[in-house]
Amino acid sequence: MSKNLFLLFSSIILLILASCNLSDFQTDKLVKPKDLSPVVYLPVAVGNYIVKDFYTLPPGPANLPFVLPSISFVPIPISYSLDQLNFVPTAVDSMFIVVKTVNETPMKLQYTFEFNGAPPIKSDILQSAKLNSSGDVIEPAKDSIEYKLNAQEIIELGSSPSIDLYITLFQPDMGTVFSGVLKSSKVSFKIGFRAPINMVKIKL
Repeated sequence: MSKNLFLLFSSIILLILASCNLSDFQTDKLVKPKDLSPVVYLPVAVGNYIVKDFYTLPPGPANLPFVLPSISFVPIPISYSLDQLNFVPTAVDSMFIVVKTVNETPMKLQYTFEFNGAPPIKSDILQSAKLNSSGDVIEPAKDSIEYKLNAQEIIELGSSPSIDLYITLFQPDMGTVFSGVLKSSKVSFKIGFRAPINMVKIKL
Protein backbone atom coordinates (compact mmCIF):
# COMPACT_ATOMS: atom_id res chain seq x y z
CA MET A 1 0.00 0.00 0.00
CA SER A 2 1.42 3.38 -0.96
CA LYS A 3 2.03 6.06 1.65
CA ASN A 4 -0.66 8.32 0.14
CA LEU A 5 -3.27 5.51 0.22
CA PHE A 6 -2.41 4.68 3.82
CA LEU A 7 -2.83 8.35 4.83
CA LEU A 8 -6.22 8.42 3.06
CA PHE A 9 -7.51 5.39 4.95
CA SER A 10 -6.17 6.76 8.24
CA SER A 11 -7.96 10.07 7.66
CA ILE A 12 -11.28 8.29 6.94
CA ILE A 13 -11.05 6.23 10.17
CA LEU A 14 -10.26 9.34 12.23
CA LEU A 15 -13.27 11.13 10.74
CA ILE A 16 -15.56 8.21 11.60
CA LEU A 17 -14.32 8.06 15.19
CA ALA A 18 -14.63 11.81 15.58
CA SER A 19 -18.28 11.68 14.48
CA CYS A 20 -19.19 8.83 16.88
CA ASN A 21 -20.79 9.53 20.24
CA LEU A 22 -19.37 6.86 22.54
CA SER A 23 -22.29 7.28 24.93
CA ASP A 24 -24.44 5.71 22.22
CA PHE A 25 -22.67 2.45 22.94
CA GLN A 26 -23.64 2.56 26.66
CA THR A 27 -20.17 1.62 27.78
CA ASP A 28 -21.33 2.07 31.37
CA LYS A 29 -23.33 -1.16 30.87
CA LEU A 30 -20.18 -3.16 30.25
CA VAL A 31 -18.93 -5.25 33.18
CA LYS A 32 -15.93 -7.40 33.80
CA PRO A 33 -16.55 -11.15 33.95
CA LYS A 34 -15.71 -11.19 37.67
CA ASP A 35 -18.63 -8.83 38.31
CA LEU A 36 -21.23 -11.17 36.82
CA SER A 37 -23.63 -12.56 39.44
CA PRO A 38 -26.40 -14.59 37.84
CA VAL A 39 -29.44 -15.05 40.06
CA VAL A 40 -30.54 -18.65 40.61
CA TYR A 41 -34.13 -19.50 41.52
CA LEU A 42 -34.94 -22.85 43.09
CA PRO A 43 -38.57 -23.81 43.76
CA VAL A 44 -38.80 -26.14 46.74
CA ALA A 45 -42.47 -26.94 47.19
CA VAL A 46 -46.04 -26.09 46.37
CA GLY A 47 -48.63 -27.36 48.81
CA ASN A 48 -52.27 -27.05 49.81
CA TYR A 49 -53.04 -27.88 53.42
CA ILE A 50 -56.53 -28.40 54.83
CA VAL A 51 -56.71 -27.37 58.47
CA LYS A 52 -58.03 -30.73 59.69
CA ASP A 53 -54.95 -32.42 58.15
CA PHE A 54 -52.37 -30.48 60.21
CA TYR A 55 -54.38 -29.74 63.36
CA THR A 56 -56.24 -32.15 65.63
CA LEU A 57 -59.39 -30.17 66.29
CA PRO A 58 -61.89 -31.12 68.98
CA PRO A 59 -65.05 -32.92 67.86
CA GLY A 60 -68.24 -30.93 67.78
CA PRO A 61 -71.03 -29.61 65.59
CA ALA A 62 -70.20 -27.63 62.47
CA ASN A 63 -71.71 -24.48 63.97
CA LEU A 64 -69.49 -24.60 67.07
CA PRO A 65 -67.78 -21.17 67.35
CA PHE A 66 -64.13 -20.82 68.29
CA VAL A 67 -63.67 -18.04 70.83
CA LEU A 68 -60.06 -18.62 71.95
CA PRO A 69 -57.53 -15.96 70.84
CA SER A 70 -55.47 -18.67 69.19
CA ILE A 71 -55.54 -22.39 68.62
CA SER A 72 -53.29 -23.87 71.26
CA PHE A 73 -52.93 -27.31 69.71
CA VAL A 74 -49.43 -28.26 68.62
CA PRO A 75 -49.26 -28.12 64.81
CA ILE A 76 -47.88 -31.10 62.92
CA PRO A 77 -44.60 -30.12 61.18
CA ILE A 78 -44.79 -30.18 57.39
CA SER A 79 -41.39 -31.33 56.17
CA TYR A 80 -39.92 -30.40 52.77
CA SER A 81 -36.97 -32.37 51.42
CA LEU A 82 -33.96 -30.32 50.37
CA ASP A 83 -32.37 -33.08 48.27
CA GLN A 84 -32.57 -30.79 45.23
CA LEU A 85 -30.67 -28.02 47.01
CA ASN A 86 -27.10 -28.34 45.84
CA PHE A 87 -24.95 -25.23 45.90
CA VAL A 88 -21.43 -24.14 46.80
CA PRO A 89 -21.86 -22.02 49.96
CA THR A 90 -18.67 -20.07 49.27
CA ALA A 91 -20.14 -18.88 45.96
CA VAL A 92 -23.40 -17.65 47.53
CA ASP A 93 -23.05 -14.18 48.98
CA SER A 94 -26.71 -13.88 49.94
CA MET A 95 -29.80 -16.05 49.83
CA PHE A 96 -33.51 -15.42 50.29
CA ILE A 97 -36.37 -17.73 51.22
CA VAL A 98 -39.33 -16.70 49.08
CA VAL A 99 -42.77 -17.56 50.47
CA LYS A 100 -46.11 -16.92 48.80
CA THR A 101 -49.23 -17.76 50.77
CA VAL A 102 -52.94 -17.93 50.02
CA ASN A 103 -54.91 -18.09 53.28
CA GLU A 104 -58.40 -19.44 52.71
CA THR A 105 -59.04 -20.06 56.40
CA PRO A 106 -61.18 -17.81 58.60
CA MET A 107 -58.17 -17.42 60.94
CA LYS A 108 -55.14 -15.17 60.88
CA LEU A 109 -51.95 -17.19 60.58
CA GLN A 110 -48.26 -17.17 61.34
CA TYR A 111 -45.81 -19.62 59.83
CA THR A 112 -42.42 -20.72 61.15
CA PHE A 113 -39.52 -22.36 59.32
CA GLU A 114 -36.90 -24.49 61.05
CA PHE A 115 -33.90 -26.29 59.55
CA ASN A 116 -30.83 -28.00 60.94
CA GLY A 117 -30.78 -26.23 64.30
CA ALA A 118 -30.74 -22.68 62.88
CA PRO A 119 -32.90 -20.14 64.76
CA PRO A 120 -36.57 -20.38 63.69
CA ILE A 121 -37.71 -17.95 61.00
CA LYS A 122 -41.14 -16.54 61.86
CA SER A 123 -43.48 -14.51 59.69
CA ASP A 124 -45.58 -11.67 61.00
CA ILE A 125 -49.15 -12.58 61.88
CA LEU A 126 -50.87 -12.50 58.48
CA GLN A 127 -54.46 -11.53 57.84
CA SER A 128 -57.35 -13.96 57.67
CA ALA A 129 -59.60 -14.45 54.68
CA LYS A 130 -62.66 -12.22 54.47
CA LEU A 131 -65.83 -13.73 55.90
CA ASN A 132 -69.50 -13.09 55.37
CA SER A 133 -72.05 -12.84 58.17
CA SER A 134 -72.46 -16.63 58.18
CA GLY A 135 -68.73 -17.18 58.79
CA ASP A 136 -68.04 -18.47 55.27
CA VAL A 137 -64.86 -17.45 53.42
CA ILE A 138 -65.63 -15.06 50.55
CA GLU A 139 -62.12 -13.82 49.67
CA PRO A 140 -58.71 -15.37 50.54
CA ALA A 141 -55.82 -13.34 51.93
CA LYS A 142 -52.62 -13.35 49.84
CA ASP A 143 -49.06 -12.51 50.93
CA SER A 144 -45.60 -12.67 49.37
CA ILE A 145 -42.61 -12.37 51.71
CA GLU A 146 -38.83 -12.79 51.36
CA TYR A 147 -36.44 -13.59 54.20
CA LYS A 148 -32.73 -12.87 53.82
CA LEU A 149 -30.51 -15.50 55.36
CA ASN A 150 -27.27 -14.56 57.06
CA ALA A 151 -23.97 -16.35 56.36
CA GLN A 152 -24.43 -18.92 59.14
CA GLU A 153 -28.00 -19.67 58.08
CA ILE A 154 -26.83 -20.26 54.50
CA ILE A 155 -24.30 -22.81 55.76
CA GLU A 156 -26.93 -24.49 57.93
CA LEU A 157 -29.37 -24.60 55.04
CA GLY A 158 -26.77 -26.13 52.73
CA SER A 159 -26.20 -29.02 55.13
CA SER A 160 -29.83 -29.55 56.11
CA PRO A 161 -31.77 -32.53 54.67
CA SER A 162 -35.12 -30.79 55.08
CA ILE A 163 -36.92 -27.63 56.11
CA ASP A 164 -39.91 -27.84 58.45
CA LEU A 165 -42.97 -25.59 58.25
CA TYR A 166 -45.26 -24.89 61.22
CA ILE A 167 -48.53 -22.99 60.99
CA THR A 168 -50.18 -21.24 63.96
CA LEU A 169 -53.71 -19.90 63.65
CA PHE A 170 -55.21 -16.90 65.45
CA GLN A 171 -58.69 -15.44 65.77
CA PRO A 172 -59.51 -12.88 63.04
CA ASP A 173 -60.03 -9.21 63.80
CA MET A 174 -63.66 -9.45 62.70
CA GLY A 175 -66.19 -12.21 62.23
CA THR A 176 -67.00 -15.49 63.94
CA VAL A 177 -65.06 -18.68 63.21
CA PHE A 178 -67.17 -21.83 63.08
CA SER A 179 -65.79 -25.33 63.44
CA GLY A 180 -67.19 -26.64 60.16
CA VAL A 181 -65.69 -23.79 58.09
CA LEU A 182 -62.32 -23.96 59.85
CA LYS A 183 -61.84 -27.71 59.50
CA SER A 184 -62.47 -27.74 55.73
CA SER A 185 -60.58 -24.52 54.86
CA LYS A 186 -57.02 -24.58 53.57
CA VAL A 187 -53.72 -22.70 53.36
CA SER A 188 -51.62 -22.78 50.17
CA PHE A 189 -47.85 -22.23 50.08
CA LYS A 190 -45.27 -21.73 47.36
CA ILE A 191 -41.76 -21.90 48.78
CA GLY A 192 -38.45 -21.38 47.03
CA PHE A 193 -34.99 -19.87 47.23
CA ARG A 194 -33.42 -16.96 45.36
CA ALA A 195 -29.66 -16.42 45.36
CA PRO A 196 -27.12 -14.43 43.30
CA ILE A 197 -24.10 -16.62 42.52
CA ASN A 198 -20.55 -15.28 42.43
CA MET A 199 -19.12 -17.14 39.43
CA VAL A 200 -15.51 -16.39 40.38
CA LYS A 201 -15.89 -18.29 43.66
CA ILE A 202 -17.17 -21.48 42.02
CA LYS A 203 -14.50 -24.15 41.84
CA LEU A 204 -15.35 -26.89 39.39
